[in-house]
Amino acid sequence: MFDESFFVALAFATVVAAFLYLKLPQRLLAALDAKSAEIANELEQARKLREEAQALLADYETRRKSAEQQAEVILTEARETAQRLAEESRTAMQAQLERRTLQAEIKIARAEEQLVGEVRAAITQLAVDAAAHLIETGMSAQQANALIEQNISELKDRLQ
Repeated sequence: MFDESFFVALAFATVVAAFLYLKLPQRLLAALDAKSAEIANELEQARKLREEAQALLADYETRRKSAEQQAEVILTEARETAQRLAEESRTAMQAQLERRTLQAEIKIARAEEQLVGEVRAAITQLAVDAAAHLIETGMSAQQANALIEQNISELKDRLQ
């Protein structure tokens, strides 16, 4: 009657009774419930963190797009400014070139006037010298004409 099966059953019943007396199933269920609540809390925190991360990502994307738009505006303004400055520089250089050209033309005209004046003075002096020479030597009209022609040809050579 008291064989090994009986003792195994009695030991089993004793262990089960001890577990029940010590409220081990309630403690085990409470521990499992606590662990479940902890996991649920961690999942909730992870969800909140994920939502915050998505909100931050969306905010940074918005900022990035805004920064790209501002950069595009700045580049456009810089290109327009560069084109405007280049055009202003071309206009200023053209005006300066025109002024310098006009100044050079004025200097050339003055130099021509001065040269014409000097040539006229030289011709006048030659004519006076020729007339004085004619008066002194008593040349004939034919000789005077030849001398004048000679002086004119020499004048041409001198001016070139």
